[in-house]
Amino acid sequence: MRPPLRSTPPQSTAPYRYLGRGGGERPVRVQIILALVAALVLVAVPLYLWRRPQPATIPSADAATSGQAPPVPGPVVGAPGATATSLVGATPGPAIEVGPVKTLKCQDPGPGRTPPERCDGIRFFEDGLTRAIKDNAACAPPSRNGYVVSYVLEFHFGKKRTNLFLGKSTTLSKSKRKELLKCVERGLPTPDWDRIPHQHLKYTVNTVATYPPADALDDQEPPSGGSAGAAPPSPKKPGSKKPAPKKPAPKKKTPAKKSD
Repeated sequence: MRPPLRSTPPQSTAPYRYLGRGGGERPVRVQIILALVAALVLVAVPLYLWRRPQPATIPSADAATSGQAPPVPGPVVGAPGATATSLVGATPGPAIEVGPVKTLKCQDPGPGRTPPERCDGIRFFEDGLTRAIKDNAACAPPSRNGYVVSYVLEFHFGKKRTNLFLGKSTTLSKSKRKELLKCVERGLPTPDWDRIPHQHLKYTVNTVATYPPADALDDQEPPSGGSAGAAPPSPKKPGSKKPAPKKPAPKKKTPAKKSD
């Protein structure tokens, strides 16, 4: 005979409580994660729109016309880089022919010598010397026959100084050399000694400039024997003749009286 069935449920309810607790916590975690993502989006999007880089405005092709182009600033009178030929209204000097710059020697401490053909060229000083000669053409004294000036430039990287003087092949008179040399020396660029690449300590370079004759000298000089402010002689009228000088009237001869 089988035992009677019990009508009361089992007292152990642990599996039901575990399942009920797990099913109730999972939706709460999902909601928290979604709230954090939404808050991050709400903060990040305004920050991006506020701090994003603005695209540069590209000028149109019409802005490149001559009427809308900005004026090019000219050199200021009295500025340290303004020369006699770059100033507005200045009289341009004669056309000067400047020869190539040659390196005469390069020296280092010690008894050894380096041949000139093995010396490295310092373009900063070579180009600067050529430009200073051409820019100061107005300082050249005028001459009827023209002349040649030999410029010799020494620059020392150890002492950080330059020296400009004239060579022996200069045909300009000694009384007119000083002012021209000062003008060219003032036109030399200021070197940044620590940034100029070089292999030796001291260099000597040379170039020859040919100054053409000045044709305007004949028009500026006054005629010989007269002052500069004297009035020019009045022109003669065509067809006019000078009056012939009057001849003196012949003397009448008185007849001689006969003696008795």
